[in-house]
Amino acid sequence: MPRTLSLWPRQIGNQCLLLLVAGVLVGLLTPTAALALKPLGLAFLQASQIVVMPFLICELIVGFGGLGSGSLRRLLRGGVVVLLGLWLLGGLLVVLLPQLLPPLTYSGFFHAGLFQQPQGTDLLRTYLPDNIFGALAADNFPAVVLFSAVLGILLQGMENRQELLRVLEVVRQLFGRLNGLMARAVPYGIFALSAVTFATLDWAQLVKIQAFLFLCLIAFVVLSVLLSGLVLALTPLSAAGLWRIVRGPLALTASSANLLIALPLLVQSLRQELLLVPGQAERADDLAAELAPLISLGYSLPTLGQVATLIFLPFAAWYVDRPMGMGATAQMLLTAIPASVAGVKSVVRQELLRQELPLQLLKLIYLNGDWLYRFEKVLSLEGLVLLALLVCFGSAGSLRLRPLRLIGASLLAVALALGLGAAARTSLSISLKHSYRNDRRLLALQPLRPGPAPQPLLSLRSEPVTLAAIRRRGVLRLGVRRDGMPWAFRNGAGRLVGFDIDLAEGLARSLGVRLQIVERPLAELDILLDRRSVDLALGGIQSSPQRAIRYHVSLGYQSVHLALVVPDGKVGLIQNLASQPLGQSMGQPLGRPLRIAVADPQLITASLSERIAAELGRSQGQLELVPMASKQNFFSPTGQRSFDALLTTAEGGSAWSVLYPRTTLLASFGDRLSGELVMLVAGDDPDLNAYLDAWISQERARGLMGSLFKHWIDLDADPNRGERLDKLQSSL
Repeated sequence: MPRTLSLWPRQIGNQCLLLLVAGVLVGLLTPTAALALKPLGLAFLQASQIVVMPFLICELIVGFGGLGSGSLRRLLRGGVVVLLGLWLLGGLLVVLLPQLLPPLTYSGFFHAGLFQQPQGTDLLRTYLPDNIFGALAADNFPAVVLFSAVLGILLQGMENRQELLRVLEVVRQLFGRLNGLMARAVPYGIFALSAVTFATLDWAQLVKIQAFLFLCLIAFVVLSVLLSGLVLALTPLSAAGLWRIVRGPLALTASSANLLIALPLLVQSLRQELLLVPGQAERADDLAAELAPLISLGYSLPTLGQVATLIFLPFAAWYVDRPMGMGATAQMLLTAIPASVAGVKSVVRQELLRQELPLQLLKLIYLNGDWLYRFEKVLSLEGLVLLALLVCFGSAGSLRLRPLRLIGASLLAVALALGLGAAARTSLSISLKHSYRNDRRLLALQPLRPGPAPQPLLSLRSEPVTLAAIRRRGVLRLGVRRDGMPWAFRNGAGRLVGFDIDLAEGLARSLGVRLQIVERPLAELDILLDRRSVDLALGGIQSSPQRAIRYHVSLGYQSVHLALVVPDGKVGLIQNLASQPLGQSMGQPLGRPLRIAVADPQLITASLSERIAAELGRSQGQLELVPMASKQNFFSPTGQRSFDALLTTAEGGSAWSVLYPRTTLLASFGDRLSGELVMLVAGDDPDLNAYLDAWISQERARGLMGSLFKHWIDLDADPNRGERLDKLQSSL
């Protein structure tokens, strides 16, 4: 009877690859249909997670408990050597590859993450939690592995350990069968996960941070070649055998960004392949018994992927135009590698502080998280494969050096690194030339509601300021602060725009009058209000007790938070003041108090100075708040030399740092020092005051302030906004 041709592969590894490709195509070609697979992908992840932890606990206890003392010593000794080699290999790339990056100019817009303070790394609690069952519930893999490994090692010294091992072996086989059942669903889970991933992939963000993408791709290619070469040069495995081991786990890890659920499949693939290695069949069972405890232990320690992911830190330094040298990067690795088991966000926060880089760079982790975690997990998988094969074959005495293969793989890796690196640098130099566009995005902003530009206020004569007088006159006279960006500023076309301008336009429409505006420094606005030459004053003006005594102060229409704009060269000085000795900065004598410019003298009080000093870790005598006529003066060469920072708001200061990208916005006080923006009202007409407060309250409830905030302040909230504004700027 003739055999029928089947297009469906029998081996699970080939099924995984086939459905991975199918999922990618579905996600790219029919993204809407692909999103319908999201529940299937989530169900697969949840079911896989349930199986993995108990399976590996039994593997660890039985594996370590069944090993002889000599085997355990060989296992640990060989594992430590291979792990150190993997860390060294990953660390070399972290040090060398970022040197390929060309110069870059950057400064970012306001975002809510400025006030987030991630928790630091606590390695003690990571490995030794208060409750092992809590660690199980929280998927704290390092703690569970350490606990299970210790139980298995202690089991070796018990006289009747075989009784317990027999029982645990039955449980182990039970979970093994359950894992085998789940393995049948792996290809379909990969299909759903890959389809959803590519349907939701943000290509705009990939272009935005293309330099990091280049670094990761080069690191992945170079490490993959080197690891494959080491396996083929030192072990009896063939290239086909190595591919059979990694194809299934690789597809699962890449599609799900979860290495944990791929570990049982990796153990299974390794065991199956060991049976096929010539001359190793008689020792296959002994070698297979070492696999699960070895892989689990390797996974709980810093992996190759976690070390390679630390390349984010020199990239982040380059991103803000403060590149790290090779020496600083190597020194960073000494503290970052041990802490990497706590997660990439924790270790990045720790090292941003150590390297005196803005904590706001953490937001890049979220922008790149989806594929960044895949990069980490796939490289971790490859490192675990090398660890398992070298240690197992080494304990069996089967390692044989083939110099030509090793030299060939090394030369190929070096050639790829140089070739891809040169191509990436050239491409980046071309694409990033004059690429800084955030200042153009800011200056291309137009009013939220289209309409004619407000008229200038030409006559500054004194007139009555009452609700009736404004309506009779038909004009609302507005004075705006000249350095009030982004609340009021001139855009690239010369039009006066901003949050407060749109707000005043809405008020004028509500009153049924026209809006006329005059720009003046903040001190001159006080004079115009006193003379009744303007009706209102706006432009990012904060409420204060002194103003409340002098004028009617409206209800607050926007909450703001104090922050600092700092020259790039002084970011480390500000962020590390608390850890510096008295009177020193960066280990060098400061020689004077910390000088902070303040463009609004009404904010300078003894209590504020005390709070800021406490927040920065200084005494009040080591801090000097200096009044300044205009924020613009701070950004002059003289201002940059004379002052260490500008006290402003996080919401407004971000725009200034975008316009002057050699400065950085630091939300050093989090959300603990806040204020309210208000309208200052000339005169004392109760009808006008009541109308303003009621109108602000009404529009705030209707969402006007939220819309204005998204439009003028939180520009990164709309991922397509940059492209639209670039087109608008081109047309202007």
